[in-house]
Amino acid sequence: MKTENPSNVGKHAFEVAGLGIAPFRFVGASENVITYPDGTQKAGGSCDYCGTGIRTECHVKSADGKTFKLGCNCIEKVGDTGLLKAYKTSPEYRAHQNKLKRERDALVVAEIKTTIVICHKQLAALPHPMGFSDRATGAALTALDWANWMLNNCGASGRKAVLKRINTMLSEPSVS
Repeated sequence: MKTENPSNVGKHAFEVAGLGIAPFRFVGASENVITYPDGTQKAGGSCDYCGTGIRTECHVKSADGKTFKLGCNCIEKVGDTGLLKAYKTSPEYRAHQNKLKRERDALVVAEIKTTIVICHKQLAALPHPMGFSDRATGAALTALDWANWMLNNCGASGRKAVLKRINTMLSEPSVS
């Protein structure tokens, strides 16, 4: 942190802000959310360093025993690599990242399902991308069969590829 005050040179940014004496230690994280009756949510806390509203509160303890809460952006911005490493290797951080990944994956699945429902006639009219046919009847399978099979059997990255392929198939001039 840049400073014009000579007495603050060499001090940790949290120390200058009056949050305690360095070194600082990450002690955990929690989620603080306000949920309104209509289901919308917003951050339920505020960062003790910058005052910004935060949803994920990172709890930090100073050498003199003071505990305070920070947003993850403030942990990244101050440049304390030890504190940042402790945060990014914590179970709370991993759980949060996994939750975000699950939410992104759920959005892709919902988009594929919506596309299949809306465009099922167009997909049923297109041939299977690999040219497969039904093993029992020998009838040619369709792009709709492929999309449903892929939705149920592939992982997250495969679903993203399926969505891209479906959109490409539907945007080709032969589809109307």
